[in-house]
Amino acid sequence: MKYVKEFRDPHKAQGLVKEIDKLSQKLGYSTDRPLKIMEVCGGHTHSIFKYGIEEVLPNNIELIHGPGCPVCVMPRGRLDDAIALAEKPSVIFTTFGDA
Repeated sequence: MKYVKEFRDPHKAQGLVKEIDKLSQKLGYSTDRPLKIMEVCGGHTHSIFKYGIEEVLPNNIELIHGPGCPVCVMPRGRLDDAIALAEKPSVIFTTFGDA
């Protein structure tokens, strides 16, 4: 995958964190009024914890760990129910997004 090696380079990562800090301050965010970013995907949350991203972000940025994407958090039984419903001839079954 392109850029994986580059993003794991500590010097480049430190440079990115400094740029994020400058930009967040320029936009007027502070520890009293932090920039709040929600990641929705559980895979994103996993990577954030695995690579320690939250610990290196400036104090004026707050990460909010969201509910997970519908595909990842959907119980198997609910999918089975949806498939059974969709197989009925009188049913038009639609979904939103990737769920």
